Amino acid sequence: MQKKKAPVYSMLGLTVFIATSIILSYAWTYTEKREVLLTTSFTIEGGEQKFKAFYLSAPAEGFEIKINVSNGSIKFSPFSAREFEETLGYHQHYINETTVEMVQPWFFEADNGTAGCSTDDANQVWYLLFCNEDSYGKEIQIQITKVWKEQNYQTWI
Repeated sequence: MQKKKAPVYSMLGLTVFIATSIILSYAWTYTEKREVLLTTSFTIEGGEQKFKAFYLSAPAEGFEIKINVSNGSIKFSPFSAREFEETLGYHQHYINETTVEMVQPWFFEADNGTAGCSTDDANQVWYLLFCNEDSYGKEIQIQITKVWKEQNYQTWI
């Protein structure tokens, strides 16, 4: 008789555990929030660099850069204010033990599309540095959207 009770209690415990897990997963959900911070367009001539600045306020887990280039592609990189204002986007690159050169890394190249950047560095100005390596000018349209998650507590009472 005792041997039959053990599987029944195990099944009952497993059922309670699964039901509790399902209820808790629905009780605490996260909703992705979005806020457009900047929408602008500008012209960048051949061989030119330009930057655009925006303020990323908290809460923010990151931001998205939606870009559309009129003709060809464009290179661009995001920098926090602290980094950009000190380096203007240049970083040391060691060629060998005695030779160092300053280079600008380009994290993205696009003609149109969306690039995402995650960060825990909010409540400051961010810069997007653009570079047109071609010999002709281009019209650039950008939209910057901050992204974060907000926790929702649901009650069933």
